[in-house]
Amino acid sequence: MNSFFEVLNHPIESFRNKNKAVTWFLVAFTILINTVFEPLLAWLAGSQNPTPDIYMILRTTLWGCVSYLAVCAVFWVVCKCLGSRTELITYIQKWGLTFFPTLLCSFAVAFSETFFTVFWNNSIWGMLLSIVFVGLLIWKVILYVIFLREVDVLKGGRIIGAFVIIGIMIAALALFNGYVGLKTPIL
Repeated sequence: MNSFFEVLNHPIESFRNKNKAVTWFLVAFTILINTVFEPLLAWLAGSQNPTPDIYMILRTTLWGCVSYLAVCAVFWVVCKCLGSRTELITYIQKWGLTFFPTLLCSFAVAFSETFFTVFWNNSIWGMLLSIVFVGLLIWKVILYVIFLREVDVLKGGRIIGAFVIIGIMIAALALFNGYVGLKTPIL
């Protein structure tokens, strides 16, 4: 439990330590919220689909895992070209430490899409959800920069170059995530 609180309160130290269990928990839980919890929540809320599509759940779970590995590989390739000596396994073991905002965003998206009639034409709920989503996005970007600095050990122009190039690749992977059915990108 201390490792989990370290990820939330001291991300720099968590990147320096080996928190594999927290990484895998955050990644797995985020993927399961997107692929299993969201369809079950929609089904329990009485959506138009009679039962959750098991094939779609399995397919999107697989794509969520592939997406996580793809973003780690993008980090590794780009940073390797910019002089980082960090190994691919390190990216796989540590990028998941940035997933707490993604986890919260997954919950928010699942609830807001399932119960959209509650939020529809309600400016207060719309404003609150906008603040939550913008706050989570800013938090994720801050963790992204800390990750580049601590794990890749990039500085100066190289960190800016990595930030821009990887940011473009993350946007492309986010579009792909949407195409394969993941409502919150596993990035």
